Amino acid sequence: MWGRRGRVSLVDAPEMAAFFEQLDHLREGQLLAMRAAWRATGRGDHEDAWAAVRAVGARDGLTREIDRVRNKALAWTTRSSNSIPYLNNVDRAWHELKTEAGEAIVDAALAVALGGRLDEGARDVLIGPWLRATEAAG
Repeated sequence: MWGRRGRVSLVDAPEMAAFFEQLDHLREGQLLAMRAAWRATGRGDHEDAWAAVRAVGARDGLTREIDRVRNKALAWTTRSSNSIPYLNNVDRAWHELKTEAGEAIVDAALAVALGGRLDEGARDVLIGPWLRATEAAG
């Protein structure tokens, strides 16, 4: 969790490892649900949530860490899964859905990474599509 020179590493936190492990087990239906829930949220709500993320980054000196979380989440959307059911997945639709759900995945990753640093409203906007998609299947 602590990086060089005592800095916080959001990407290396245990809760992030668990989040990315869960991502590797998402099914197409969950990706569709996440994308739909993200798109159903108003643009202003998204903008307010991202303003809160930027404010936390500036306040806590986490701007670079926020970028690292965002980049890791985006990288997941463009690679194949390490999960056994998906290792040989050549289904183009599944890979396209990962990319299309990218915004919701990035938002969820940031909500997990920043946790209690975010106000409840911003966190709910960011994590909401993830929770609806994963809890409905769980």
